Amino acid sequence: MRKRKSLLTLIGALVLLLSLSIPIMQCAPAAEEEVAPPPEEEVTPPPEEEEVLYGGRLNVGWITEQALESLRIGPAWELGDMGTIFWQLLYDQLWMVGPAPDYEIVPRLATSWETEDNKTWTFHLRENATFHDGVPVTAEDVAFSVEYIPKAMPVWDTPDTDWESFSIIDDHTLEFTLGTTFGGAYPPVSWMPIFPKHIWEPYKDYMPSFPNDEAIGSGPFKLREFKPGESMWFEANEDYWGGRPYVDEVVWRTYGSDDALYMALKRGEVDMIGYYGCSPLVVNDLEKAENIEVIDSLGMCIWSMSFNLHRDTPIQDLNVRKAIMYGIDRDKIIAMVYLGYGEKVDSNIYPELPEHNPNLPRYDYNLAEASKILDEGGYVDSDNDGIRNDPSTRENLALVMIVPSGWVDIVKAATLIKEQLRDVGIDIVIKTMDIDTFYDLSYVPEDDLFDITWEEFDAGPNYDWIWDYYASYEAGGEGWNASYYNNPEFDALVDTMRAELDAEKRMENIYELQMMLAEDMPKGNMFRVDVIDPVRTDEFEGYTQMMGGISSWINPWTYYNVHLR
Repeated sequence: MRKRKSLLTLIGALVLLLSLSIPIMQCAPAAEEEVAPPPEEEVTPPPEEEEVLYGGRLNVGWITEQALESLRIGPAWELGDMGTIFWQLLYDQLWMVGPAPDYEIVPRLATSWETEDNKTWTFHLRENATFHDGVPVTAEDVAFSVEYIPKAMPVWDTPDTDWESFSIIDDHTLEFTLGTTFGGAYPPVSWMPIFPKHIWEPYKDYMPSFPNDEAIGSGPFKLREFKPGESMWFEANEDYWGGRPYVDEVVWRTYGSDDALYMALKRGEVDMIGYYGCSPLVVNDLEKAENIEVIDSLGMCIWSMSFNLHRDTPIQDLNVRKAIMYGIDRDKIIAMVYLGYGEKVDSNIYPELPEHNPNLPRYDYNLAEASKILDEGGYVDSDNDGIRNDPSTRENLALVMIVPSGWVDIVKAATLIKEQLRDVGIDIVIKTMDIDTFYDLSYVPEDDLFDITWEEFDAGPNYDWIWDYYASYEAGGEGWNASYYNNPEFDALVDTMRAELDAEKRMENIYELQMMLAEDMPKGNMFRVDVIDPVRTDEFEGYTQMMGGISSWINPWTYYNVHLR
């Protein structure tokens, strides 16, 4: 299993998750008004017409390094593998992204909302929601949360929580005014927990100081027991406004290795895996096991190589970057490293979404084209050592690629890339390092310690935050712009797109942004790896499949829907 990003990266990579924005598009707002559909009585409708059974304990396995060590809010709580699902079981949101394939808005604490200018928003809250301690949820709690949580945690400090003012109209109605117009397909306050004001108010100026041992929220589950780094035990909230979940309990357990986790699944000790699923290498073995089904989902993670455009080496030459992409056989990498469980990508927007521009250049493997580009650029092997030379310095065309040693699959991919690019006369110098050092280097491109680094983007259906990975430092990209890309036209178009209220024009903007990135190539889009989820079928059914698998930061729905057979 890979570790998740460090705080710096995760803040970037989830940071506009909210405008994730968290990095959703199916329901463009009207210029005059946007009103959510009425909520369902149940959390979600039963998966079939037949009666659904209640009861049972769903056991979920995690790798030890993914475990929460504390319930205090912080990087692991809001961005780590376990944390991103933990809070969605215990806390409610105003609205959520619904299950595949439509990923439509699902009202939660808010039953509806409207806006006339996409700057001032009125939210109407349900009247029967209570926190786990029995205290009713009111507009005061929502206003408190959206004001103070973004101040405490940068991942929630985004354009859709950049407030100018709040106005509480009554206990279940409140009005927000944003600092700027927030257009797009979704309303503001995306993917944010609502805290009970009566518990958190004494800690509002430094929320991470609150131990949060009881984790009181208003979500469909309550916390029964927490053993730091080992296990979490949830029980169904019998008083949940949407009806209690089908299972009585959910227990998360940690295991010291992938192999130990797979054995626990075979023994029936766990029913499913909490995040990332399993390695392709064990699929055949698990498929042969009794009462195990393997669910293969499109991945949410898109892997890209980020080119350091600050470093004064040939990597600044667009022709060199194009030659690199033509010189990489991504099909072979997917076949050899991931056993075919993946697909090539040409954008950070998933191809199944309507916002994906189908006309982007793909840079498929083409050694002849790569060689032609380099020849025309004057990169020839002048000393006959098998490596081309930089025409300006006469030095070998050698580029430094940094990779975390713990990302075993990416180390393998990098090794294949080194072999492939040598065929076109480019030498890749691979430097492996621990994950913290990797992030320290990757997101300070101006230190000029690498030519190429690796990034993973799991934007989800609401991908709007992804553009901030390309924002110039002047436009706020410092901190997660590993390529040091600097294009004022791109920055301006992002602002235009985010403020655009006309759905057709916004789509045109998104298409243009993708084309701009494909032509400038600050990053080379590589591949999207499937998520393979082995699940036990002897006791439960109703696992909810989405991009990214059955359990991820965009998919707590499995826990809401799974039920006894």
